[in-house]
Amino acid sequence: MPGNVFSLLSGPARMADRMASATGRTAGAALNTAQAAVVAGAGMAIAGAAAAAKITASAAGTMGEAAGAGGRGVRLAVTKTESVARQGLDTARALPRKAAWVGQVLTDLHERRHHRRAWAEHGHAYIEVRGLEGEDGRARELATGVPKALSRLRGVRWAEVNAVTGQVLVAFDERRLGLERLLETVRAVEKTYGTQEEDFPWSRATHPGDSAAIAAAAAELAADCVALTSAVAGKVFRLPALPHEARLAVALIEVEHGLRRWLKRRIGPIETDLMLSLVSAAAHGLSQGIASPAVDAVYRALLLAEVWERRKVWQRREAELCFRPESLPHEPRPRPPRPRHRPPGPVEKWSDRLGPIAPALAAIVFALTRSPGRAADAILAAAPKAAQYGRGGFASAAGWELARRGILPLNAAVFRRLDRISVIVIDSRVLCGERPRVLTADAEPGVEVAHVRQAATDVLAGLSRNDVGGAGAGPWRHGGIRLERGSGPDRGRLVVHEHDRRLGRVTVRAELAPLAAAVLDAAGSAGSTVVLTDEPSVAGLLPHADRILDAEDGLAGHVRRFQEAGEDVLVISAADEEALAAADAGVAITDACGGACWSADVVCGGDLAGVWRVLRTTAAARGVSERAVRLAQAGFALAALLMLVGGRHRPASFVLAPVHIAAAIAMTDGAIAGLRATRAAPPPPSIHLP
Repeated sequence: MPGNVFSLLSGPARMADRMASATGRTAGAALNTAQAAVVAGAGMAIAGAAAAAKITASAAGTMGEAAGAGGRGVRLAVTKTESVARQGLDTARALPRKAAWVGQVLTDLHERRHHRRAWAEHGHAYIEVRGLEGEDGRARELATGVPKALSRLRGVRWAEVNAVTGQVLVAFDERRLGLERLLETVRAVEKTYGTQEEDFPWSRATHPGDSAAIAAAAAELAADCVALTSAVAGKVFRLPALPHEARLAVALIEVEHGLRRWLKRRIGPIETDLMLSLVSAAAHGLSQGIASPAVDAVYRALLLAEVWERRKVWQRREAELCFRPESLPHEPRPRPPRPRHRPPGPVEKWSDRLGPIAPALAAIVFALTRSPGRAADAILAAAPKAAQYGRGGFASAAGWELARRGILPLNAAVFRRLDRISVIVIDSRVLCGERPRVLTADAEPGVEVAHVRQAATDVLAGLSRNDVGGAGAGPWRHGGIRLERGSGPDRGRLVVHEHDRRLGRVTVRAELAPLAAAVLDAAGSAGSTVVLTDEPSVAGLLPHADRILDAEDGLAGHVRRFQEAGEDVLVISAADEEALAAADAGVAITDACGGACWSADVVCGGDLAGVWRVLRTTAAARGVSERAVRLAQAGFALAALLMLVGGRHRPASFVLAPVHIAAAIAMTDGAIAGLRATRAAPPPPSIHLP
């Protein structure tokens, strides 16, 4: 869109921003009041149930003394009922606080986030700390002072700052401490260092354990359902409706991406999507548009399922990734600025083309039909909903299924960027297994090579690759066989001795993981350039790669050079935090000691099955987006034709039907493709012989 359209819309956008903020605060207050009334009744009911349970337990105890084992069984059952009732009472008491928190999160419409995200569950508390964003001495002192102050509280086992997420993680005894006491301590330390008034940046990805995304998705789904109900009721009871031109502002925001980006910088990504969803739902509901909120409701349901499963997989893997203070990053790993803008994908290319087409088509339609309503329909038809919903449906379904299989997205937006990946860089060390193997063997005169190889293999049978990886390790023994490091030029090889006789020398490397070849095949099927780092252990797989990188140069430097050349880069690594932070999509696997690369976008398990599924998802992403764009083009063309020849008295629902049908088909196709890509069974493991 030309710059004047952006200028024209920025004024109303600011007004909409202020109105949305005021409306959100009013809605939050109303929600709190309504829930307080409900909670009061629920609390009284549950309290009554708890009291009844206690009386029944007492009676059951008396009966148990008389009736023996039968009475003890009744008493046990009633005690369980009392415990459930007490949990229900605690939940009811917490509802007002939860409602207030939701209202604060969803109405935090500022250039920097004012509201602190904090929650506790399963004996762990996650509390954002104000002032950790900087790299000055005060930030480092704060990162040290907060855990120290928390550790002095009775009931706190340990506390440590996660420098990547800007949070302090506290392991504590829930029976002795509560979240509010921990928050008071954090606030006191912030006041000591003068950071109590600082805010939080929107650029930081939402933590997978944070329920803010769930609250926003649920609110969007509820708004669409209300809009759909309102539209149907208006049609049935013949109520007056707003003219469908009221939806024009929403369509202009969909077409004008600069305005959406400005809003995200102004009020945050979650809040921007929420505000636009609420405005769109209100416009369609009051104008009695049925098709759009119906399609939107299905899409919001997919989003809600995705963010819900994301939080569940975090809860399952939390103990694995945050089980000790050492598992958290102590230094921030900021994402370096990209050397150049990301290349557009299929959806972005189509959206950019629609920018100048939409107003031109609206002018043509108005000139031919003399109908402002038809001109407004042209803008509505130009919104690339089918393309966006096709990709979004794919990403939501794939993200949901990957999370169900234990793959944790630290940044869920990465699934919506997979259709632009053009280079896949694999740190070859992730393709190696845990056991060492003999790569080459040389025998002394009079000794067979097979005997040297077998003797070395017998010694290596009980060792891991880390055992023989250190330069100063050894010797290693098995029976009468001894392996020791060579000297001088042969220091990289191991010398094999049998008793006092030297048999020969062997080169030892890590064996290949069973799914190493399958991972390379999946990467190749994505149509991207497959790049491996130089590693002797994977020499047999090098022909499957398009390029080999010198590992000594640093993987992050290679990533930035690919980006400078206009490529979109996905990196797979287990330990290279810098490369994962620089990548457009970073996929990490957990190491043998647990822990994770917090700079990654996706964290898989310790094997390659999760990596294989992510690569299969990447391979399918571009095709889904291209099909969605073709559907969007077909829906737009047919809608434009109906505007020109369908008569000015045709209802808007008739003229825009091709657009909504295309969006529904694209979303369905994307969701099915996402499930198909992630649910396939991995190929059988393969054994790689030297």
